[in-house]
Amino acid sequence: MVEPPEGSDEQQPSDADSADAEPSRYRPTSAQWTVAGAIVAFGVGFGLYHFLKDSGLGQSAALYVGIPIVLAVILTLSSPARKPAGMALKVTTILLLLSIPVLGEGACCVLLAAPIFYLFVYVGVTVVARARERRQPGPAAFVLPALLVLMALEGTASWLTVPGDATVSASRVVDLPADRVGAALAAPLRFDSVAPGGVLAIGFPAPVADSGGGLEVGAQRVIRFSGAHHRHGPMAQHHWGTVGSALTLAVSARTPTSVTFTPVGDTTPIATWLRWRQIRVSWEAADAGHTRVRWELGYTRLLSPAWYFDPIERVVTSRAADYLIRTVDVSGAQRDSMSHAGHS
Repeated sequence: MVEPPEGSDEQQPSDADSADAEPSRYRPTSAQWTVAGAIVAFGVGFGLYHFLKDSGLGQSAALYVGIPIVLAVILTLSSPARKPAGMALKVTTILLLLSIPVLGEGACCVLLAAPIFYLFVYVGVTVVARARERRQPGPAAFVLPALLVLMALEGTASWLTVPGDATVSASRVVDLPADRVGAALAAPLRFDSVAPGGVLAIGFPAPVADSGGGLEVGAQRVIRFSGAHHRHGPMAQHHWGTVGSALTLAVSARTPTSVTFTPVGDTTPIATWLRWRQIRVSWEAADAGHTRVRWELGYTRLLSPAWYFDPIERVVTSRAADYLIRTVDVSGAQRDSMSHAGHS
């Protein structure tokens, strides 16, 4: 071995210097953890959606409350502590938008579900973030998560379901004598010439035809609904399907100033949100040539949580009752009345 000359400043590298020269162990950055958390949240969210739908829990709070809470936990634990809420809400927005082409959801379903998703994602993020900040969690750290879990269980079993029976009504004065209203109601409703508006026009199933059928007890009428539009390309087809559906009603009671219908069949998408119990139409003379028509819809809400979906369904069904009055063939009954008077 050749020794370095005396007095030379050259030194052999030490073991410590060799260790320092080795590359440090790779650690993901905060941004990379955030992206990874978003990817996991997407996968878990879509997986839970399919599991709950396949398990018959698609109308329960497990979907509308449980999934947002799970997303909040995943995104909060994988995001920088200084901004978990913003990231969680952004990911939730993307998830809701992707549910249309990937899961086959409709625009109205996404619009109605978005507020409760945002609410519980934000609440979940807040609870988890505060729990991370406290080194010695107090009672609230256990009480709040327990309350969220209980809220997510509503509708998953009969004893965890809030009763959903409700009745709404709408009334209008129509330009028709009271003794001609029965004939107008016996004729098919004019779905082809009266378009739904307001909240009914955001994508709910639309009625397209009515068979009529008379008003004697036992008479049936079939209201047909259009199917969803066909989606082109790689998008998932609407979960309603493109084939039309129908609501079949039978007259169960009749008086000189009222008629009551009872559903005997319902294949429409509406049947996943509520179950019709009874539809009652009554009328009374406002004056010699005008009549006040009242349309009552009795149903059972199937969606949970009740505190969120009950007011939504009340608003939508009350608008539907008003729309049904507007579809009554008043002009046809007027023509028949005039024709009858002419022959007399």
